[in-house]
Amino acid sequence: MAKKQKEKRQSLGRILRNNVVLFGKVCRYTPELVLLSFLIEGVFLGVNNAVYGVFTLNLFNALDRGDPLEDIVKIIGLMALWYGVYFMIERIYHRVIKPNLHHKLDYHIHTELFMKTKEIDVACYDDPEFYNDFVWAMDEASSRSLKILADLNTLAARVIALVTILGTLIAADIDMVVIYVVCGMGVVGCVVNYFGNKIGYKHEKEKKPLNRKRDYLNRVYHLPDYAKEIRTGSVSDLLLREADSNNEDRVKLAKKYGIKYFLIYGIFYNVFMEAVRLGIIFYLLLRMLDGAILVGVFAASVGLIWRVEWNITDFVERVAKFPEHSLFLEKYYGFLEYEPKVVSGEVEVPAFESLELKNVSFTYDFSDKPKYQWHKSDHKKPKNENSGSADALKGIDLKIEKGEKIAIVGYNGAGKTTLIKLLMRLYDPTSGEVLYNGKSAKEYDLSAYRNKIGCVFQDYKIFATTVAENVMSGAYYEEKDAKTVEGSLEAAGFTEKLNTLKLGTKTMLTREFDKKGTNLSGGESQKVAIARVFARPYELWIMDEPSSALDPVAEYELNRSILKYAEGKTVIFISHRLSTTRMADRIYMFDSGKLCEVGSHDELMAKNGKYAEMFNLQAEKYVSQ
Repeated sequence: MAKKQKEKRQSLGRILRNNVVLFGKVCRYTPELVLLSFLIEGVFLGVNNAVYGVFTLNLFNALDRGDPLEDIVKIIGLMALWYGVYFMIERIYHRVIKPNLHHKLDYHIHTELFMKTKEIDVACYDDPEFYNDFVWAMDEASSRSLKILADLNTLAARVIALVTILGTLIAADIDMVVIYVVCGMGVVGCVVNYFGNKIGYKHEKEKKPLNRKRDYLNRVYHLPDYAKEIRTGSVSDLLLREADSNNEDRVKLAKKYGIKYFLIYGIFYNVFMEAVRLGIIFYLLLRMLDGAILVGVFAASVGLIWRVEWNITDFVERVAKFPEHSLFLEKYYGFLEYEPKVVSGEVEVPAFESLELKNVSFTYDFSDKPKYQWHKSDHKKPKNENSGSADALKGIDLKIEKGEKIAIVGYNGAGKTTLIKLLMRLYDPTSGEVLYNGKSAKEYDLSAYRNKIGCVFQDYKIFATTVAENVMSGAYYEEKDAKTVEGSLEAAGFTEKLNTLKLGTKTMLTREFDKKGTNLSGGESQKVAIARVFARPYELWIMDEPSSALDPVAEYELNRSILKYAEGKTVIFISHRLSTTRMADRIYMFDSGKLCEVGSHDELMAKNGKYAEMFNLQAEKYVSQ
């Protein structure tokens, strides 16, 4: 509750700090954008607004005085020349220069976010609150920086225009009462926009989860990954119901806030402003009838006064946006300031000798307490941290020595994949420790530690790049990497498919960005993912369900190939299919997050426990091999 109140009542210092920090970042990334936008959208635009007002007043004054036609033509000619120059510069800036600079700024800001994304804990993705704020930061960062820059430039433009127009009005002997009233309208506009922006922030906050759900549904229908299931099952009906529900929620939200906007802006603000405008016109009309001002001055002054009111109102609206910017920016800063719990050590990683788990337990925390904090000052451990949690692993002890072939087996949900995430330090144990060569894995340089381990994840991903780049998991240099890529694909059993591709390893995977690309089958994609492990000098291989998309014959051939190319290396097979277990030096059987059996295939079959039960159920497929 206190935190919510803090969000509602931002201090002036907090607002300024948040906006200034982002402005400084924009200056650092694109100084040319800051300078040019200030000159064109600030100074030049402000002068243009003022020039129009001065021109109007001078033209009407000249007509009232009965000046010669050539003087009047001269005034009109100067105005035409100004507008010609202004619009030419303005068009070049907005159509040519500004878009390129916007792209440059967008690139720098998103690159910073992408780099930060690599650092955040994988556990953060299990937290819906974090994920909502993460998406918000990614969506808002670039556009919000441009909005802040635009608002700052507009403030400069409004100040320049106001100073010039007010000076012109005072010189024309306009009653100061009128100017005071117009300035008062700006104050009212400030108050209205303050409350309107607070409502706008709440609206956006409530809309974000709904938008994310809508985007998910859109993604399901346009991505090829889901095409077959949508066409062959009834899931589409379910998704359409979800879409209907999402749409209803969005409509309700729009109505809820639409009424608030209408009451604030439509009824109160507009009615008040129109009444004041009519009052000013009536007042000036009376002064003209009394002979205090000429008809031309009356007509010109009405137009100038509207410009003063519009500039003041817009100035106030821009100022009122900065608290809103500040609230949005705190999501962005919070993401950048997030301090990962899985942190790197400094010890250099030696050659692999052993990997050991000592009394390791791990709990997925599903409580409604956020597992991250946006503000460093709020880093306090929440009470009842594990309420609503679920144990994935409990009291695991195991040790893997260099050169061993290990099988970790168990039914789905037994905790096998969680174990891999702990070995890779994607998570750290809730209790116990992971030891690399007898020393805590936390003490080693994190990036170097992970570079010792090649892993084919169960939910591997194929990227929209070439076959070669997918295998190398990064840049591909043909002269240096061609033999490595081809050899790795051959070891993974992909050669037959590769021979059908006209561009070979240069073929783009997926047709999302290239019509000449190819879409692989599940088994073919899995072979490319496995080739990634063969392509790097990893000392420890982890194969998480490496043959799940293959038929039994292809699975058998792949396992033989893995063992052949893994000579001298340490390999961990993770599977609930037991075709690999007879080739393993040792088998670890998991059940409900616990290590229930350890031994060779023959030892565990003789034990006639969980492993034997699981193997016998699959014996029809594998016993003849």
